[in-house]
Amino acid sequence: MDFSILKTFPPITRLYLLISVIANFLVFINFMNPMQIFLNFQLVFYKFNVWRLFSHAFFFGRAGVKTFFYIFFFSRYSKALESLSFQGRGADYLYLLFSGNSILLLLKLFVSEANFLGPGLTFMIVYIWGKKNAQHQINLINMFHIKGSSLPLVLMITSWFLRQKTLKFDIMGIMAGHIYYYIEEVYPRLSGGQKIIKTPDVFKELFLKIQES
Repeated sequence: MDFSILKTFPPITRLYLLISVIANFLVFINFMNPMQIFLNFQLVFYKFNVWRLFSHAFFFGRAGVKTFFYIFFFSRYSKALESLSFQGRGADYLYLLFSGNSILLLLKLFVSEANFLGPGLTFMIVYIWGKKNAQHQINLINMFHIKGSSLPLVLMITSWFLRQKTLKFDIMGIMAGHIYYYIEEVYPRLSGGQKIIKTPDVFKELFLKIQES
């Protein structure tokens, strides 16, 4: 498997894609069972399977078109966010992913079947990118032009049209993205600059280690 293309991505996006591609490939060749990484709060709290709070976000379901779909859109828009909107603020982007995962974990309480939230995390990233690039024109399959702000809705409608079982997870991702964007971008403007989200020092230290690796 050629991972050289990953060198073109910024560090956080690169690390996520590397783990995700490996996890999905190991499941594809039956080396790993998805049940080892799925999100289950009972196993987290009673069996101390703490890794499940994070491992679920790297899996997109059995190999197929939808897996490629999610990995492609995450790689494209996560790269854009980290390289441009979060340029020079890698630790903040790492904390964005952590915060988004935390919001998805809370939403999981209302969607019992949401055992793998890689799709949700992808839609969260696409939503945030769309809000930050609302007027950006996107050419879809050389036929349609839409604004960046419309991209999450178009992708969600496509998922519904194709009757994907991950539609609920896509919606969860949009909700998580909206919550994060409101807290990070909208609320400070309404409260005279007061920010709620502040990146803890541990994420700054962790980012430095990721950057050096």
